[in-house]
Amino acid sequence: MEIPITSDLDDPGPGSPPRGQKRTVKSHLLASRELLVASLYNLAPLLDRTLAAHLLSQENYFEVKAERTPQSQARKLLEVVQAEMDEAGARKFMECLRSCKQHYPCLRDWLNTDANIERGPTERQMQAQLSVLCSRLGYSVLPVSLVLFSNGTLTQFELDQIQAAPTTYQQTHQLLYICLAKGERACCSFYQALGSEDPHLASDIRGETSHGSGLEEALHAKVHLPSVVLEDPDVCRTSVEEKDCGICSDPVERSDHWECSTPIAVEETTESDGEGLAFPENDTLSGVLQQVLVLLAVTPGEEARLNVCELGVVLGLPRRTVRECLLDDVGVGDRAQLKALVALFLSKTQDASRLLTRMAESTAQRVMLSERGCLLLKLLLEAMAFLHAGTTDNHLCTGDHLDKVWSIFSFVLWDCMAEALEDPGAAAESCWEPRNAVRQLRGSERVGTELLQELEECWAEGGTDNLLQSIRVLAQVLRNLHPLNDALCLSLPEEGNFYPCRPRRLHRVTRFQGLPSRTIRKALGHRGPSAPTAPFASQYRELCLCITRLLNRVHPEDSTSSIDFSQAPIGIITQHILSTLERPAFGSQSFDAGVKHRIRAVVKHNPVQQGLPSLQDLHRETLSSLESYLKPGEQHSFQLVLEKVWIFGGAEIRWAERARGPVSIDNGIEEVLRFVTSEPASFIISVNCRGYDRGRYFEVCEPWSVRLTGLGESEVQGLGSSLLVLAAEGETLWVRQRDQGRGTELDQLRERHWREGCCFRVSTPGTQCQVKFIYKTGRISAVAEKNCEVV
Repeated sequence: MEIPITSDLDDPGPGSPPRGQKRTVKSHLLASRELLVASLYNLAPLLDRTLAAHLLSQENYFEVKAERTPQSQARKLLEVVQAEMDEAGARKFMECLRSCKQHYPCLRDWLNTDANIERGPTERQMQAQLSVLCSRLGYSVLPVSLVLFSNGTLTQFELDQIQAAPTTYQQTHQLLYICLAKGERACCSFYQALGSEDPHLASDIRGETSHGSGLEEALHAKVHLPSVVLEDPDVCRTSVEEKDCGICSDPVERSDHWECSTPIAVEETTESDGEGLAFPENDTLSGVLQQVLVLLAVTPGEEARLNVCELGVVLGLPRRTVRECLLDDVGVGDRAQLKALVALFLSKTQDASRLLTRMAESTAQRVMLSERGCLLLKLLLEAMAFLHAGTTDNHLCTGDHLDKVWSIFSFVLWDCMAEALEDPGAAAESCWEPRNAVRQLRGSERVGTELLQELEECWAEGGTDNLLQSIRVLAQVLRNLHPLNDALCLSLPEEGNFYPCRPRRLHRVTRFQGLPSRTIRKALGHRGPSAPTAPFASQYRELCLCITRLLNRVHPEDSTSSIDFSQAPIGIITQHILSTLERPAFGSQSFDAGVKHRIRAVVKHNPVQQGLPSLQDLHRETLSSLESYLKPGEQHSFQLVLEKVWIFGGAEIRWAERARGPVSIDNGIEEVLRFVTSEPASFIISVNCRGYDRGRYFEVCEPWSVRLTGLGESEVQGLGSSLLVLAAEGETLWVRQRDQGRGTELDQLRERHWREGCCFRVSTPGTQCQVKFIYKTGRISAVAEKNCEVV
């Protein structure tokens, strides 16, 4: 792991000013007033932090909010800091600003420098001894770290970070970085731990520094240090009152935790019912958040690889509640969204153990995103950076930034059409315009209508804040469309025990059978696109050339497939790609319309011309997906569809996914589904299948099943032997035609009751089971694959 190095860890050079000449925090803020006013374009996160830390009164808060423009609000807030806060208050204000730095990218470099601001005596001591400590601590670093972990100074996540460093020098560097980042009290705890674990080394270090008085006092302080939670940098910090007359003995200021907790849940988080969230104390939130990050293996940074809204549903929260929380001024990255979710769950339940238990029961795989989904979210983060970088006085200062943002919107929404619409190619060329693409997406059940409506409202109202909000909405749309696993989407249960189902991913069946792998290799000339180190123009041209060769192999009898495009200019290559896609071999019944749709995006969005190099990563993924799609497989022309599930006895369906297949064997096609329930259960599954057989389309629901209600006892007893009773629940019966019969009795029942496709009853003594479905000779059958009985 690369150890972050900031100015906090640099040894003071001989040219450093004496401490007596260091600026105060207030003078530092005053000197940077122009930068702060230009950069604090959205004050909501910072205002909530400062209000929770008791740095602003309610009167101050409303005075700032009353200003009409973001710049006027920033000026008013800085005036309050200068006029009504002492130096300690200004220092706390800086800490609140640092905790919100993900919202103000223009201030990150400024916030990462100490700017000669006066620090606490033990912090200064550690900075002065940095080189000595890194070279001398050696194998004592882990015992010292364990002491700090045991007294609450280090979290488990931070301890793991230290232990993961490859050398003792880097472990020490990481430990000191954490202590310096957390301030005076953490540094004091370090010296006390060092004195208890290795007194000889502590004495030697004390003798090697000219600042021995501060170290002496730290090592021999007689006070009891309570547990100090080292919070995530993005979480509101517990402040330490610093005085020069004492290092460790100063009391820790602790505000009432209900007041401090309000903004911790990520800025302006509110519920759809209008009730404000009452968040738990910072200690609990920080500790639980760190454990959640470890369980999900979330790394530091702004990566977006999880569907946090789906995770909230897995934890038992209503989808709408979680979604509204995450869309309310919460960052797009996983860490910011997880922090909001953890705070929301704890505010609802006040039960951290319940949250961690649910987390342990689930797996990160269930909510992880596909590689393409991650790349698209990364592109949206780039759009957000363009908005931040090009903003001044709440307007975009350059048309170039705005053009790039809308180019990203165009690409992302075009890609959403490929993932959400059965035949996106049926849409007009006008759908390159983002607003038209949104109108097309309204016809898909895979994209929430409310999200699309908010997207349109943001664009209609305009302004930087609305564009930023539209990015948050688009990010959630992408998260919903790009799960890593092809799981089955189970809607909320209706009538107590009935779950409507659909695949999370759109699956298109076509006549296409695939190409041999050797044909694909030959088309690419045994090599893929040029390396990422090549110039972007060369990379893009080579990638388009690979796509051309692959498409020509799909319809080789065409005379143009023999043309050599290796020396052709990029315009000729891209034009050939578009003309090739118009061939009958690439019609919606013969070739996946989504793959075709994305190839058109490669031609439309030239990363060199648009000045968006990150598009190249998505174009590479498009080529990789094309190669995968062209390989032979039963998935091209067959799909097993799970329509509905009825579960009995009060149990719940927690999860359903494809475990294996489809695979052709024994003159049929087999596929295995996995089900996870809350307890041992019995349930009814309704399925059908569709596809192409010898070029002809088919849909099969046989043997038919019928759900009967309101039958009298005599009618039930009179059911013929050609029908098999699958289950009975109250006055409802599920019956299926027996394999050997095709009598008229079932036809008569289907006219008067509900036809339910092809149904099977599954009984499992545990909470997980697997069922194998077999399609053969126009009929569907099912057998137990693992831990269940099937009728």
